[in-house]
Amino acid sequence: MNRLADYNESEVLTFNSLLALLSRRSRQSIYDLMRRDPSFPRPRQIGSEFSIGWLRGEVMEWLNSRPPVELNGLDAVERRRMASGARPASERLGKPS
Repeated sequence: MNRLADYNESEVLTFNSLLALLSRRSRQSIYDLMRRDPSFPRPRQIGSEFSIGWLRGEVMEWLNSRPPVELNGLDAVERRRMASGARPASERLGKPS
């Protein structure tokens, strides 16, 4: 079926459930994700006008569409340096690429 474990596609995830599933710490991180990634599922109104939730199936589909990443610790450090505009270690240390 999917790369991740079987799940109930029609289950509605609350904010707290979504935070736990995505290993996020704050509601703002979910809002940031929604703003930055147009492919991230939009919430559904459930119940009152302020009560929202996400369909587990849509969230899992989005998660499964994410590319797998294979990093060792040094690669992760280099990726952060590159993202911040710093030179790669090979240039800083005078090593050929």
